[in-house]
Amino acid sequence: MILLGIPTGTDAPIYHPPIATVGLILANVACFVSQGFGEETALQPWALDLAVGHINPIEWLTTMFAHAGFGHLIGNMIFLWSFGLVVEGKIGWLRMLGLYLGIGISQAAFIQLIFLPWDAGYVVGASSAIMGLLAITMIWAPKNELGLAYFVWIFIIIRWGVLEITYMWFACFYLCFEFIMWIIAGATLSTPALHLSGAMFGAAAGVLMLKKGWVDCENWDLFRVMSGNYGRFADSSTTVGSHADPAIMFGNKDVRVKEDLPDESHKAKSSKLFDKINTLIDRGDVITASEKMYDLRLKDSDSMLSEKRLRRLATGLLKSNMPDDAEIYVEEFLERFPDDCAWARVRMAQLQLTHHHQPRAALSSLKKVTLSALGNDLETLAKKIALTAKKQIQSGVEDAEPEW
Repeated sequence: MILLGIPTGTDAPIYHPPIATVGLILANVACFVSQGFGEETALQPWALDLAVGHINPIEWLTTMFAHAGFGHLIGNMIFLWSFGLVVEGKIGWLRMLGLYLGIGISQAAFIQLIFLPWDAGYVVGASSAIMGLLAITMIWAPKNELGLAYFVWIFIIIRWGVLEITYMWFACFYLCFEFIMWIIAGATLSTPALHLSGAMFGAAAGVLMLKKGWVDCENWDLFRVMSGNYGRFADSSTTVGSHADPAIMFGNKDVRVKEDLPDESHKAKSSKLFDKINTLIDRGDVITASEKMYDLRLKDSDSMLSEKRLRRLATGLLKSNMPDDAEIYVEEFLERFPDDCAWARVRMAQLQLTHHHQPRAALSSLKKVTLSALGNDLETLAKKIALTAKKQIQSGVEDAEPEW
């Protein structure tokens, strides 16, 4: 015994709440109850009657809300939720409602008109309109995935889980299955024929709305996917460096090279940003300056602050209680200006004592400094650090292990 294919969810982007989809499900359930839970005599007035010469436009609508049993209703509603959620998520409830009813009514009218010369019984169910939604999801969201819950039971082997499959492959499998069943049924009016005709009307509506620009598939529609030029790689603003090969990276060469863009050069942009950083430091906005400097160095590692501004930036970050950021610039100062780094050694000692809890390391840093060469404020700070460090060592405090 094998059960496979109960839709459970999707990764498609949903930009609108499923108001129409939920409303249609509730309407179908209410109609099913009013029809005596699929009782045949109560169902007849709702059905699409395919009697000889019979045309009734009202039936084109009512047949979509008639179901022959609990299984018929539940199956259709599960699939209505799965596909309606994606379609409505792109176009909103009003257009979704019009699209769904338009597909169902058009398909019902087509069937009733085709079978005017024959007596072919009657038709009920929302399956045809729902198959139209399936065809639309294949066109609008082919690469998005549908979750299918499965349960496998063969003798003593039991397996269950959720299978992720794209709407494109799910639709291809389902439509091929319906086509094969239609052929087996003798290519006559049957459930598979009704499903296929609904998918045909849905596909036509989906393509029309896409080509008219009435729906935004963000370059992920079926035609883009088939061409290989889809997603962000189909966006004209997508660029790559001149060293890159777009054909290898994206599967096509329809991607502009960075140097071809009529944009400011990298050097000019870096220079403007660097000037802005210097201005921020001069104004005292060291936190923003530090953030901009970090961003700049990700793009241009050669960007260097002057000795004066580097010192002001580190000092400001210390006062702003941002020791980790300050330490980066203090270490840079020690490396770049070894002949004039007394200030940096005192600040490093301060960080080692208060931030890293390493009194011995702090004293070691201060031993390399000539206190008489410091200004009054810095000399006072150095003496305070040395005194605190000695007291901690005398009380048995050992240097904490460095954090990596």
